[in-house]
Amino acid sequence: MLKQISYQTNRQALQRLVLVASLLGTASIVVAEEAAPPASTSVTSAPVVTVTNPPSTNGVHIGDVLSRTVVVDAPTAYTLADNALPKKGSKHDGIELVDVALQTKPQSDHTQYTLQLSYQVFAVSTYPSVMHLPAEKLAFTGATATTVEVPAWGFWFSPLVTGGTATAKKNLLPEFKTPLIVSRADEQRLGLFVTLLVASLAGLLYINADGQWLPFMGGAFARAHRQLKRLAKSSKPKTAVEEKKALVYLHQAFNQHYGANIFARDIEEFMRLRPGFKGMQSEITQFFEASNQSLYDVKTRDSQQVIAQLVQLSKQLRDCERGVA
Repeated sequence: MLKQISYQTNRQALQRLVLVASLLGTASIVVAEEAAPPASTSVTSAPVVTVTNPPSTNGVHIGDVLSRTVVVDAPTAYTLADNALPKKGSKHDGIELVDVALQTKPQSDHTQYTLQLSYQVFAVSTYPSVMHLPAEKLAFTGATATTVEVPAWGFWFSPLVTGGTATAKKNLLPEFKTPLIVSRADEQRLGLFVTLLVASLAGLLYINADGQWLPFMGGAFARAHRQLKRLAKSSKPKTAVEEKKALVYLHQAFNQHYGANIFARDIEEFMRLRPGFKGMQSEITQFFEASNQSLYDVKTRDSQQVIAQLVQLSKQLRDCERGVA
């Protein structure tokens, strides 16, 4: 009986000892964990890429330009390598990279890279086919090098003409004859304009020309005007002899129009026979008075000035003769 009680007592003591040891071990582990420094949580995140492809995956023809936008948000620890961009002019299965544009926008905790890629389709196919914008890789350098992949993008290529040359010839349409523009009204207006232009030039020529090779231009006063102009332009000194010669030129023209020798007393009769000169009656009267003074007056006058005045008078009489005064 005593042995049984002693055995149970020893067993209970052993159990208590094991329990205390277990509690002490657990407490030491907890204390160790609390005393240990916290693990580092500063893990550098990877760049995040966003790709925007063309809106339509069909209806692409030869020569079309397809644009895709790649936006990469990279932590400041990463830098896009200078030689990591796709090469402009590179070709892949009938698709050429024709333009590469990069924009960099630094932020507080990261850098945003915006890459514009433009591809032009140069493929030749007589039937619709699936083509792809090529996959691209962007290499970043930093504490640890990493690569961002831009996946390929598929689309349907549509040929302009299905089939070969024979099919194209069958689809050709006959050339449509362009209708002629009715230009009759324009031709009439042009003809009228040309007629008016020729008539105007002929009128100016008739008014201002001194020659006698046109009809109605060889009148007596036109001839006297030419003679007076030559006399005024001559290099000879202008004396009373040249002055009398100039007066004679005009007197001959008056006589030819009057049909006889005309004097100052005949001016009224001359106006009745030649009403076209009525507007010049006062100038004609002054001419005859000056002519009488030059022929019969002994006083000397400025012959050069007299000849210049006779040139102007002869021009006015010529215009009356031609009916344009």
